[in-house]
Order: sequence, then structure tokens, then C-alpha cells
Amino acid sequence: MGYRVFVRDRPGQDGTMPILGEVDTWIKLDFTMRFNQPGAWQMLVKVGTPHERLLKEGRGIVIYQDGVPSPIFSGPIDAFEKYWTVEQHTGEGSAYVGGKCDNQIPFNYLALPGVTGEGTDAMQLRPISDQWQGTDRRPAGGPVGQALWVECDLAFGSRALPDRKMPGVVVGANPKIGPAVTDTLRYDNLGTKFTEWLKDKKFGFRFLYNPPTQKVELKVYACKDLGKTVRFAPELGNIKQYTWQLKAPTVTRAIVACQGEGKDRYIYQATDEAGEKQWGVVVEQFIDRRDIPLKTVKGKPELVTKSDSSSGFEDIGLNPEGKEWTTELAARKADLSAVEAQVSAAEKAVVDAQTETEKKAAEARLASARTALISAQSAVKLAIGAAKPVVVEHYLKAVHDAAKAALKEGERTGHFQVYPIDTPQCQFGRDYYIGDIVSVEADSQTITDAVKEVTITVDDGGRVHTVTPKVGDQGTGEPLNLYKQVFEMREKLRKLEARM
Repeated sequence: MGYRVFVRDRPGQDGTMPILGEVDTWIKLDFTMRFNQPGAWQMLVKVGTPHERLLKEGRGIVIYQDGVPSPIFSGPIDAFEKYWTVEQHTGEGSAYVGGKCDNQIPFNYLALPGVTGEGTDAMQLRPISDQWQGTDRRPAGGPVGQALWVECDLAFGSRALPDRKMPGVVVGANPKIGPAVTDTLRYDNLGTKFTEWLKDKKFGFRFLYNPPTQKVELKVYACKDLGKTVRFAPELGNIKQYTWQLKAPTVTRAIVACQGEGKDRYIYQATDEAGEKQWGVVVEQFIDRRDIPLKTVKGKPELVTKSDSSSGFEDIGLNPEGKEWTTELAARKADLSAVEAQVSAAEKAVVDAQTETEKKAAEARLASARTALISAQSAVKLAIGAAKPVVVEHYLKAVHDAAKAALKEGERTGHFQVYPIDTPQCQFGRDYYIGDIVSVEADSQTITDAVKEVTITVDDGGRVHTVTPKVGDQGTGEPLNLYKQVFEMREKLRKLEARM
């Protein structure tokens, strides 16, 4: 199996990027494709050759795989690095030429919030200078394929602002596929947002060069479930290596301390009892949370408050949204503000009275307002008292969450990493592609997940050195914590060895 690399031109006035020639001689080629993420490529060539002269700024590459009719990778040139050494890179030297794949396109754009025609097919972005006329945030949603398409069309497609439009990119028709998403946008990075929307949804997007149109086209697609037909296993010869490991917890007791000193300070402990029992270890960690206003009174948590010097009320603060803790408290404070306004108006009426009759009427009005003020103040005090349990519950949750986070970070871990490889019987590009769901079997453990990444290294002759797929989060350096599965796998092996 081999690969062919062609160079495409920069976009012309009509947006087309015709093929200029083929780079059929290179020292080394590496390229990586990623699911719903930008991939990357790098080619090492001799300086001064016709092939090196093809690789210029503004151009890009298109890679074909033998036996696959369409390109499997395309992307622009955005980096050059020249090498000269006495031994290897002699003569005029060598040059590394590289870049990202075309999936980088949405990662280069922001979701501008200000639009006209919101919620219609005629929706368009306002120019940057007119963004102030729009809303601070705008809604986005619908089937995930449609949500992606709309944002691409607005950012750089047919509805894009003239200075943001990419004539060399075809967004195409609205795909209207996939589960629904609901979100709001405010200068978010589009690529990052797309990755977030597509997480765990078994749908993907791909920007890839299309030879007939000579443009880069967007494709939103459903992942193919090939779990029963594309399998990686040691007995099939398509797994290079697998490893698994178990580690004891680094934290088994999280002790959270809130405001105060000594006996007034509220202390809470959470314990990983299962981890301590299995591994026979006790590891304590102290979490200082003086920002949480809780204290201990007779062994129970109470809210730390202070007196508001201007009103005389207990100050219990506001909730995380900057509002009162309860609707009752908000209503009583609104009533108090209205009554205070009535008192101020009555006091002014007394001062402004011109006759004895007017003065008596104003004084009666003031007395009534002051009576209402006392009642409103009492109502606020009662509402503050009634809101305290709500505030305490909120901060207790913050305490518990802090303890859980510490235990989670230090929990016992189990990693199962698998390193598949290509074989003549199972080849990337021909039998499966990025985003397809495959299965990996090793040591009585089966993982069924999407192919998240594939790295390919090719030598000068076009022969494949390595094709390394990464399934799910396994083998990526950031494997999932599969403690339960790995522990059960180890126990199965122990029982098997005992029988033997």
C-alpha cells in the first residue's frame, strides 16, 4: 500500500484550487488525521528540487492512498523549516514543510453574536463595526448537522461577510442530521464548539479537497458502526502492543475546612472506603476553603453573616447568578424599596406643605408610610431567616463537591492501552476511516469505540512505515480510568491461572 502527494494551488478568483503537480520523491512524510479535530502533516524534502519548488506559501497538499479513489487528507502549507548538516542534509540542505489539515478551517473562526434576521434562512452576521447593535448572545441549535452547517455558512460560506468568506470552501446544503443540540454563542471558537456539540453523539465533520470541484468541501456524517467487522486482536496480528496497570489511590480522605478558626471552623471529611479496604492505605488531604462562609455551632453548620451597616439587616450575600437566594426574599426587598420611596415622598410632602391642612395630611401620610416601613423591614428580616437554610445547603454542596473532586483526582486508577496497526487484511482508508466504530480485544477485555486518530509515516519510496490508529482514548497518553474493568480482568486471569 502506498501514498501519492499532490500540490494544489492557492484559490483563484473563482475559488478553485487546481492541482499543480505531484511530489513523488521525499525523504519522509508524516500525517495525522483526527476525529472532529484538525490533523497535521509534515514532509521532509531536499532543497532545490522541482518537488521542493512546488511547495510554496498559500498552496496546499492532497494525499491519495492506493486503492482509495478519493483523497484521504488535504490541507494548506503553513510552515517551512530548512536544515543543513555536514552528514545527512548536505548540499543545499533539506526542508521540513508542513501544516494542518483542512479541518482547521472552523477553528480559525469565531461565532459572532450580532446578527440580522435571527431564526430565519436569511440570518446574516452583522459587520464587526455594527456588532454593538445586536444581542450580546444568540441562540444556536437544531439537529447537530444543521447547527454546524448554519455556523459554517454564516462564518465563511455563502452568507458570510465579504471579508470573511472563503471562496475555496463549499459548505453545501443543510444536512439536517443528528441529535438535537441547544446552545448560545458569544465569540466562541467554532471548531471548539463543534467538538463540544459532537461529543458522544456518533457524528462527525470533515473538510476535504474534492478533485471534481477543485475546492474544499464540508461533510457532516454519521459514524459507521463496524464493531462486528473491523476487529483488532493479538490473534489477528493487528495489535502491536497492549498494556494494563492498576494503581492505589493517592487520596483516600479529603478534609475540607471553611471560614473561621478553632472550634468555630466547619470541617467536613469524605472517605474512599472501598479504596482504603482494597489497598490497605490511608492518605489524607487538606482542602482550605476559607471562601465558603460556614461555621460550626453546636456541631452543626451555620451561615457566617455580617450586619449591613446601612440597613441593619444580616448580609447573606447573593447567589452565584448575582440575585437574591429566594424569590420570597427578592419580593420582600422589592416591597421594602417601594415603601422606602413612599416614606421619602411623604417626608418631602411635609417639608413642602404650604398650609396647615396640607401639613396635617402630609404628616398623616408619613405616619402611615413609617408604619408600613416597620412592617416591610420585619418581613425582610423574616425572609432572610427563611433563606438561610437555602444558602447553607448551597455552600454545603460546594464543600461536598470540593471533597469529591479531591477524591476523584486521587482515586485508584486502572489503565488499559491498546496499540493497533494496519495489516493487509485490515487497512485504514480501505476498511475503516476516522470516526468509524471498531472493536479492540485483548486480555479478555473488549473496547468498542470510534477511531479518534490515525498517524501515518511514509518513506521516500511511498512505502508505509507505520499506520497507527487510536481507538477511543486508549493509547493516546490520556487513557480512560477503567479501574473496574481492569480489576475484573486481573481477577479473571488469577482464577484461570489457579485452575491451570
